[in-house]
Amino acid sequence: MALLFIDGFDHYDPQALDPFGDPWLARGKAAYLSPQAQRIQGRRPSSYALRLPAGTGGGYVKNLETGRTSLIVGAALRVAPFENTGEEPVLLGVRDTTAQVTHLVRIGEDGRLKLYRRTGSGMSGWDQLISTSVTTAAVRGWHYVELQVVQGTSNGTLNLRLNGVLAITLSAQNTTQGGGPLLTAFAGSVPGQPCPVTVDVDDLYLADTSGTINNTFLGDVRVDALKPQGVGTLNQWTVEPAGLPAWAAVSDGDETTALRAATAGLRQTFDVEALPVMTTPAIHGVQVTLLARKTDAGTGRVRGLVASGAQTAVSADLVLQEQLAWHTALFERNPNGNVQWTEGAFNAAEFGLESA
Repeated sequence: MALLFIDGFDHYDPQALDPFGDPWLARGKAAYLSPQAQRIQGRRPSSYALRLPAGTGGGYVKNLETGRTSLIVGAALRVAPFENTGEEPVLLGVRDTTAQVTHLVRIGEDGRLKLYRRTGSGMSGWDQLISTSVTTAAVRGWHYVELQVVQGTSNGTLNLRLNGVLAITLSAQNTTQGGGPLLTAFAGSVPGQPCPVTVDVDDLYLADTSGTINNTFLGDVRVDALKPQGVGTLNQWTVEPAGLPAWAAVSDGDETTALRAATAGLRQTFDVEALPVMTTPAIHGVQVTLLARKTDAGTGRVRGLVASGAQTAVSADLVLQEQLAWHTALFERNPNGNVQWTEGAFNAAEFGLESA
């Protein structure tokens, strides 16, 4: 697999309150999210984005399940005006498992992108400027920025794209000073550091260079959240309260309605909303996103599920905790033929979950 994670920030509000009156902070969709993070209008009508306000709260941090020797992070970014502040806002970056080495992208007051290497951790870290782009990003607008880091002691590569155009490319680099594989992607600030300037984030993806598809820059992509809208062919979970359609219980945004599975191996699928109208869309992958928790002692697990034609596929186990949290399972290929998704195949497929 090359595509690892996607988020359009459409389906959750990081400022929604938990039973103690504190923000849920996206319930696990990120490893860390600024307590001041807000949901704002996104790049498209009826969509949302994530705002990371300037201040001590920090930014957005996403950890992978396991380390990788290559990592690509792309996102639509918008930076608040910062003329004459002496700050260079952090757009995005990656960090290895040792948390000692970071490659990050900043934007200067002249609009040029700057690629840095940070060594050390926390406040003791220091930045080494590696390269500065000739290409500039106009102020006060959305721009799609993509950073690719491939590890190597003397043959590592660093590539940076701005709005689909290669802005920086470096080869024969030492990108493994920390000694560990790449584990973390971040936006808005270096993990553990404040956000110097307000940064908005939308349509984020993480990938690596493995596999045969999605193993290079994806370009300016969009991430759409599509909710269940009808019953599927597999209906083995219990609806609470009884009498409510299963699809309505999981798509109404009301946590008093839910599905429950008492034993392993039970499957539930849904007909989901159709893909928005686009001209010849290319679907890089489909991510099943579940807000779930366990309700008993011991280990609780579920799997993401897709049913396409006569074929089904399930994800690896997703481990549940006592508190509600978001869990994701990404399906790069249509299991009906093990081919890339098409608009027709997606609209005909069903998506759901399996108890484990």
